[in-house]
Amino acid sequence: MGRGRHDSLAPVDYPAGARELAGGSSVSLVANAPSAKVVAVKDGEASTPNEETARPEHTPTPLFAFDVQGARVTVWPAQPSSNARNRAGEGGEEDDNDNRISDNGNCLHHIVYLHVYDRDGLDVLNECGNIGCPPFTLVAIKPACWNDNLTPWKCPGLFADDAPFAGHAQDQLRLLEEEIIPQVERECGKPNSPRICRTVAGYSLAGLFATWTALNSSAFSRIASASGSLWYPDFAHFATETPLACPIDCAYFSLGSKEAKTPSRLLRNVATGTDEVVAAFRNKGVPTQFESNPGNHFKEPALRMARGITWAISQQATNR
Repeated sequence: MGRGRHDSLAPVDYPAGARELAGGSSVSLVANAPSAKVVAVKDGEASTPNEETARPEHTPTPLFAFDVQGARVTVWPAQPSSNARNRAGEGGEEDDNDNRISDNGNCLHHIVYLHVYDRDGLDVLNECGNIGCPPFTLVAIKPACWNDNLTPWKCPGLFADDAPFAGHAQDQLRLLEEEIIPQVERECGKPNSPRICRTVAGYSLAGLFATWTALNSSAFSRIASASGSLWYPDFAHFATETPLACPIDCAYFSLGSKEAKTPSRLLRNVATGTDEVVAAFRNKGVPTQFESNPGNHFKEPALRMARGITWAISQQATNR
């Protein structure tokens, strides 16, 4: 789906103690302070959560952030699950290998590249921790233009007075492969490591982009598309007829049970389009999971995305 109103978390206020690093054409923020302030936004009104009741128990600090060609990139460190945090709070110790998970006796470091609309990824990261997701590094990317940068080709707007979708996904993929991934993994100290497992993930149009990326890029081995905009004209046919750019370990798709109930002629195709894309990936031999969620497109997006990421990075590597 394109742009829409929904509840959100405002961006994290970076700590005053953050220091700047030169990073090529961009500037990175490396946070030194132990926490960051979260401001809740609901129906356009901002409020600060009550410290004792509403503030998340575990508020991480970004590793660093940078801007590149109009995109804002925020990198979050791997977080222990809520169960691990509870054990630590009870006097236990967190696993020294929390940044890695075991896969056939080897260590894989998981990095999830998630395009976000108006957030910095913290809401998804917190939901991942709440549902026991294995640790991973989250790279949240806010593109310069959501409707244009994440669509594979031109398409009319959803409604009569909407601007058309420009179809600049190829430019966004080039930015991701040539600028964002190298800088993130260089600053994380893991450039070109064969043991990095990359997942491309997204909700709505970002889910469409993640799916399209698997057919156009060899940079990722897993995809997670939550409530993806797989209604996009001709995309199901494209996914059926186009081979994968490289073998991938797994693919996750989800959809809300009421998403096809909409006045938009294009959006009504989302259930059929999703079914066809899921079948296309299964026919390509990709271990594929589909999950139906209750509600419309705007119900619990962070939780839906977290469920997709959790499933994707929990699967064994099959193409290594």
